[in-house]
Amino acid sequence: MKNSFVAFFDILGFKNLVEKNNHEDLMELYNDSLYLTLDLTDSIFDPIYNAITPEIEKESLDIKTFVISDSIILVQNDFTQRGLLNLIAKSQALASIAMSDGIPVRGGISFGPVSVLQNKRGTTIVGSGLTKAYTIEASQNWSGGVIDKECFDLFPYPHGKDLIQILLENKVNPLIIKYNVPLKASKFKVGYCINWPQNRLLKTEEDIRIAFLKHKKETPTDTEQEKVENTVKYFIYVKKLLNL
Repeated sequence: MKNSFVAFFDILGFKNLVEKNNHEDLMELYNDSLYLTLDLTDSIFDPIYNAITPEIEKESLDIKTFVISDSIILVQNDFTQRGLLNLIAKSQALASIAMSDGIPVRGGISFGPVSVLQNKRGTTIVGSGLTKAYTIEASQNWSGGVIDKECFDLFPYPHGKDLIQILLENKVNPLIIKYNVPLKASKFKVGYCINWPQNRLLKTEEDIRIAFLKHKKETPTDTEQEKVENTVKYFIYVKKLLNL
């Protein structure tokens, strides 16, 4: 049994997108926004990845991307600290660019066995790693992403420090932010979150509110508006924390 790191992202407001756009516009949205977002993610992530990764390790550290309806799945088969950090970095770029393109996403990162089955009937992704990532994603009440703490616990450090502390001490471009994550049913839980607000294209909280309305999406209901406000609060918190 081989473990992998997995990021599961869900596009928020997808039902709204489908209902408010005809099929031709929806296909254009996928081609010009969603797939462009994934291309831009690669264009930002890949040069850094290629610069810091030895040639001999590039194939094993490659992250596989799958799009299934309103879900985006990233699979990192390299079960090492570098593999985890690569996946978090790519998830950061994805969530950030998606927000600026008006496609807010919500995600979870975890690990476990994952298999990608390819046959004439299509592609199937299955395993407890995917289920764990999905469970984390589905529990949140905002646009953002949370990393399973057990991912960090896999890599203990000597002398009292751990990987979480080391990542949080980076005040220039931290991959993770410690935050009281809003969950469904008006609950909160301290978690380690993707630092998507560190994006120069997202300047004000109004940019976040607009993102939830792009592509003909209707004004959020009261329940959905809570999700928007939780996202805005996190955006403001990170901007202040990092003096952006």
